Amino acid sequence: MESVRKIKDTKEVRKVLVSFVFIYLLFMTSRAIFNPYVTVYLQEKGFAAEKIGLVTGANSFMLIIAQPLWGIVTDRLRSSKYTLVICMMVQAIFSVALLYSNTFFAIAACFCLYGFFSSPEGPLLDTWCLKSLKKVGYHNSVGQMKFAGCFGYALSSILSGYIISSYDTTKILPVYSCILFLIAGFLLLVRVDSRERKKEKEALSKLNPGKIIKDKRFLFFLLIIFIMQIPHRAAYTFYPLLISELGGAKTFVGYTSAIMFLSEGIVLFFSKKLLSRYHPGKIIMFSGAFFLIWQLLYAVVGKPWQVAAIAVLDGPSYALFTIGILYFLDETAPSDMRTTYQTITYAVYFGLSGIAGNSVGGWMLGNFGFQKLYLVGAAVIGAAMCGLHFMNKMKR
Repeated sequence: MESVRKIKDTKEVRKVLVSFVFIYLLFMTSRAIFNPYVTVYLQEKGFAAEKIGLVTGANSFMLIIAQPLWGIVTDRLRSSKYTLVICMMVQAIFSVALLYSNTFFAIAACFCLYGFFSSPEGPLLDTWCLKSLKKVGYHNSVGQMKFAGCFGYALSSILSGYIISSYDTTKILPVYSCILFLIAGFLLLVRVDSRERKKEKEALSKLNPGKIIKDKRFLFFLLIIFIMQIPHRAAYTFYPLLISELGGAKTFVGYTSAIMFLSEGIVLFFSKKLLSRYHPGKIIMFSGAFFLIWQLLYAVVGKPWQVAAIAVLDGPSYALFTIGILYFLDETAPSDMRTTYQTITYAVYFGLSGIAGNSVGGWMLGNFGFQKLYLVGAAVIGAAMCGLHFMNKMKR
């Protein structure tokens, strides 16, 4: 009887691991088709840095509205999978709408609506994966699942770069939309349960969002990551313009994006060992140090290939940052509000930080240039690290 149970358990583990390898691979491959080239798309539309900052900032504003909403909905329904399917199908429609948008306001509106439905996908997928892995005893293996996604992102971004260099960004939008629909269909076929037990679902009716306001440590944590991510959001948005400023071709954007995500993938693959040795709060601290170094190096680059080479720091910075946050909140958030905490946090570092980073970054870039943008960014990250050090010593 015990041997039969072990065989069943082994099959269940294999099913969960294989399913999430393919889900992350398909999800991130689709993201690389268009996401790295948003700035290029806006530049092709004739927008200057200030307007690009406003459009991306408006998109980030939608994240603030969307993240807590999707988190609460998913916590109440306990169905990450079906929420992801709905979001992917609707954003596929709005990505096609960009083909027919030419004015500033039309493009900004499309990006806002697109952002509303795309924003919860990352945290929802991570939370679903973490819950599923915990059920089969592979708690610290999320990073290894995400490694497959980073590999797919790297290959896809290079291929997209060649297509865009030969034609323009709008040519890949119909392809992107079709792939999103296909992934939504694939998710419906995946038989990894995304729901919790009925008993837990009923308990959700007693959720009190007001408890978040009383969680001072969590609020302080949100403030720190908000500050830390302002320079990074600006750096990520405008690095294609930096490549162009240095005389690099559009293909360099694809190379740089590929290096970023291959670096992320390597770090995520070994994150299980890091989590066994260091507390998630310390891992976030390590990421801050690499964010700071990245900013300083971008302040002194003089060649397009140097921009691509420095992007290798995306692994020890952003990958450590996201994995640290995922496990930090899994440890500290109330058990009945983990998805809510995750999506609120994502809203802050992608939404609020995106608004501040893209808007202020676009203004600084237009008035002071790249060097001052990155030097100021390094100083801001240094201040955030001091706050993070203090928070790690706070008692809950």
